[in-house]
Amino acid sequence: MEEIVYIILLILAIILFKFVFKINLKKTKELTQNKELEKITDKFPENVEVAKEMLDMLGNKGVKIEEAKDTGTSLYIAITNKISIADMKNNYARLQTIAHECLHSCQDRTLLLFNFIFSNINMIYFLVITILTLFKVVNNQILQIAILMLFTLVQFAVRSFLEIDAMTRAKFLAKEYMEKKKLCTEEEKEALLAEYDKINKVGIPFTIDNLLTNGLIRVLIYTIIAVIV
Repeated sequence: MEEIVYIILLILAIILFKFVFKINLKKTKELTQNKELEKITDKFPENVEVAKEMLDMLGNKGVKIEEAKDTGTSLYIAITNKISIADMKNNYARLQTIAHECLHSCQDRTLLLFNFIFSNINMIYFLVITILTLFKVVNNQILQIAILMLFTLVQFAVRSFLEIDAMTRAKFLAKEYMEKKKLCTEEEKEALLAEYDKINKVGIPFTIDNLLTNGLIRVLIYTIIAVIV
């Protein structure tokens, strides 16, 4: 069956991306903790205050800011123009993480809203078409696989652009913020920035792989269901 070939190709693609982008979860986890660098970032204000000051530096004062509890994920919500900052009290990368979300808020709003809306459309379409296929309402599974792949590529293109843009610029905003606040020595600043470089070298490929894998897994799930029914 043609669907079996797609399943094999999708699995191979997911595995191949792990090698191409050199995904190393152990190395990623090792970069999350550094007691010496945590002491440096402790000199800076609380997360919400840092976000306010960075937004002021960017000339973008209309963004709402909140600190979310019991979550390790920070994000900018385009539809409400709000930054939700994770609980990062002992995270030496918090300055760069906050800078990342602040930069998201300054990106092209049309693109941000498109990403938000299209991501939800993609998820809803996947759920609806999967249910319809399970109940044998939809019979042309090959067409649906093609549509899901198209949606995956469009979503990946937009989301990866937004993420890579924010990730690459975040270090420089964090540097500018540290130089403005003057709360650490030049050596401490360089130590933080050097570690931020390491995070980006691992984090950017990890983000690309994660976005691709998540999209392809949806297509894979649907293709497997198409074969079963």
